[in-house]
Amino acid sequence: MMKKLLLLPLVLCGLASKAQQSYWEEKATTFPTTSTTTPQISYAGPNVIWAYGAPGDGSTDQYQVFTRSTDGGETWTSGNIDLGNAGLGIGDIMAISETTAYVAAWPNATGVFGGIYRTVDSGATWVKQPSASFNSGTDSFADWVHFWDASKGLAVGDPAPQGSNGYFEIYTTTDGGENWTRVASTNIPAPLDGEYPYEHNYETNSDIIWFGTNKGRIFKSTDFGASWSVGQSPVSDFGSVTESASYSMKDANNGILITNEFGFYRTTDGAATWTEDVTTLGYYRNFDISYIPGVNNTYVTTGLDIDAIGIGSSISIDDGATWIDINDLDLLDVDGGGCLVFYDVAHGLASGFTASSVEGGIWKWIEPLFATATFSNDKAFTASPNPTSGVLIIVGKDITNITVYDVLGKQVTTNNYSTLSSVEMNISSLKNGVYMVKVTNANGNASTIKFVKQ
Repeated sequence: MMKKLLLLPLVLCGLASKAQQSYWEEKATTFPTTSTTTPQISYAGPNVIWAYGAPGDGSTDQYQVFTRSTDGGETWTSGNIDLGNAGLGIGDIMAISETTAYVAAWPNATGVFGGIYRTVDSGATWVKQPSASFNSGTDSFADWVHFWDASKGLAVGDPAPQGSNGYFEIYTTTDGGENWTRVASTNIPAPLDGEYPYEHNYETNSDIIWFGTNKGRIFKSTDFGASWSVGQSPVSDFGSVTESASYSMKDANNGILITNEFGFYRTTDGAATWTEDVTTLGYYRNFDISYIPGVNNTYVTTGLDIDAIGIGSSISIDDGATWIDINDLDLLDVDGGGCLVFYDVAHGLASGFTASSVEGGIWKWIEPLFATATFSNDKAFTASPNPTSGVLIIVGKDITNITVYDVLGKQVTTNNYSTLSSVEMNISSLKNGVYMVKVTNANGNASTIKFVKQ
């Protein structure tokens, strides 16, 4: 059985004139083939990351390659995913540790079967896990694999066999994949005619997991895949050529969905239902969205902006109500080939495209945008509320000067004080956007943080 993969945007980035600051840095995945991208990036921890490679040039070729970092995404080493059969495509990768990872492989040729493969030697060898068989006839198609820890995992595939007796081929394991058990059809809502999931297309939050289908439905499990419910999303397909969507859940109930046509939706019931939100301000983007764990109400998006000016990234720190275009702050625009993921506020990655084996392929997040305080001891201060609509309260020690700059570094206001510990600034006259506030104390020490006027 053959089916289309999730569409990858075929774009390249260029150097632009921006504020002299960086929030993303491009790193080399070391894939040897030009324009290779990473449709799936998986963290095993803040420093250990695995990703697999796929063509980003529009071809239908299938690569059996991976790349791995053990220093938080600073450097990468690529290798082959040798499955013993060139007729298998890679649909997903799951990192467990520096040495261990899983991939889901699907049949890219007639007469072959995919399944779940594991490496325990840093990618030198890959061994199929036979009890997650995915061999229920020609309809078997392994889409993705996920583990909550080294033991407890889940593998999801297309309905097999097709027809009235078919149901989603889903397996669970509690022993690291030594043994997999197929979930009974009675525990999974019946598929619609021709319905299937997409490769590497799922969302997790703690113990809960969701996946979308080509019929726009979202399946949900709260018991590690043992049983499932289903709801309808605002789109009819999560990954066709003409229609697609991405979503991210900040907790068990609340999340955001963005369509490729810039539709913006929210759920408050765990993705069972969605409501359109037309009040959102600023430039969010249309390819991928990721909630940043551990940071209240903070999302990042990648893709085109609504004016189709270019590829890049945007951030919201107020639960998606207001979006700030990171392209206005950064020297380089993230080209975004297939995946956006955050481990925490300090560790995030977005896929890109290789220029060569020593240049490009992935973007590393290098600076959290909105700290509430900087430095320590006599140089520390806070600025709140952030964002703010009119008043910004600066609290610190022996404040003697406060200067505000716009994102291009132009001074917009400055005031001197007589060693105050708190200053209330009226900034209602400033245009909406991102600003830097520099605070200097009586000892001549200064520090700067960003705030949002909305």
